[in-house]
Amino acid sequence: MKEKIKDFFRSIKIGVPNLIRWFPVIWKDRDWDHQFIFQIFRHKLHLTEQFIRRYGIHTNNIDDADKIKLCVNLLDRLIKDEYHENAFKHHEEKWGPPELNWHDSEEHEGMCGAAITHANVKTDEDEKSQNKDFKIACEHEVSLREQDLDMLFNYMRKHIQSWWD
Repeated sequence: MKEKIKDFFRSIKIGVPNLIRWFPVIWKDRDWDHQFIFQIFRHKLHLTEQFIRRYGIHTNNIDDADKIKLCVNLLDRLIKDEYHENAFKHHEEKWGPPELNWHDSEEHEGMCGAAITHANVKTDEDEKSQNKDFKIACEHEVSLREQDLDMLFNYMRKHIQSWWD
């Protein structure tokens, strides 16, 4: 009985600060998007990294904290989600920023259509080249995101079981 009371007070001592540290993250959490999963995951890894760096007693605690920090940095990139901007930077420099032009639909009366144009597309040959560059930029965007995801989860698979103290 004495041990249960001791466990209860220990749970309060640890649990209440945990509630306070997690409250802002949980308050903003939603169930509809992977970004919220990344936010929760990032918060947990950040707390673990700080704990192992500050209180770790095993011989590789700083190295382990650095490995966790790498995962936090990858999650920061995934959360920031600037893959489109990075992949399309060269495309926009070459062809100009995209401009959305609305027009009346020829097929459907009362409806509108939209066309995306670029200031530096002047000829049909430019249009073909721009479309090819657009496809390459789209593939590059996907590749950048997948690269960070693969690195994060492969790195964690390799190291996560050593992140304890």
